[in-house]
Amino acid sequence: MKKKLVCAFIILFSVILSAQEKAVMEINYETKMIPDSLNRDKVNIFSTTLLFNNTQSIYCSKEAKLYYKGTPTETITTSAGPIAKYPKTTESIYKNGDIITASLPVGKYAFTFEEPKLKWEILDERKDIKGYKCQLAKTQTDTGQTFFAWFTNDISIPEGPFRFKGLSGIVLEVYNKSKTIEIYATDIKKSEELIEPLKYYNEVKAKTKAQFLEARKNFHENPSMYNGNIKILDANGNDRTKFMIDRIKSINTFLD
Repeated sequence: MKKKLVCAFIILFSVILSAQEKAVMEINYETKMIPDSLNRDKVNIFSTTLLFNNTQSIYCSKEAKLYYKGTPTETITTSAGPIAKYPKTTESIYKNGDIITASLPVGKYAFTFEEPKLKWEILDERKDIKGYKCQLAKTQTDTGQTFFAWFTNDISIPEGPFRFKGLSGIVLEVYNKSKTIEIYATDIKKSEELIEPLKYYNEVKAKTKAQFLEARKNFHENPSMYNGNIKILDANGNDRTKFMIDRIKSINTFLD
């Protein structure tokens, strides 16, 4: 009986390892967001990383990766006591084969769903980015937003930041029509880091993206619905919960 259990464990462990592949490249991106198009002086900046190979990728911030691995570098004070400092961005996009899985926060929960694929129109404009020859493409998301992406066939893998994938080469820059959001590569290098999805503490597996959008809408109207009664306090004991919720709102609605 013990031998059977050991064999079963070895087989399961092998399956888990085979599902996790190493990256061949790492691209670090910087994202600039303007929450209010009438006040372009206020800009939020976020850093994220894309690890990818020919079939898999993970896109998230490095601080989110550490946070969900249980190795955060900082803590904050709350009404429930000290807790790990919440990452500046918590969303992640995991791609395995043709399936793109988004994990986006709604309050203290992470809603996970399959992201609809984008349809691209290739444009004539061309330019060089970090020594790579790039061409411009255009897409409209399922929520009606128009985005433009500079991609290069010099790295012929259909990858890119966030959900902007599916072109014939890697996406190095993305921006929306109003230019209130810009994502651009800051560093491109080889990598052998493991590609694995983030393990969220309070994950909700949504059947569709529409279910996520409805949950987020409800959260914006009534934050306590998905946030519990925990309050975020600053060093002086002042309530910063509303500030955190407003920040999450501005992050999550731009990239639909």
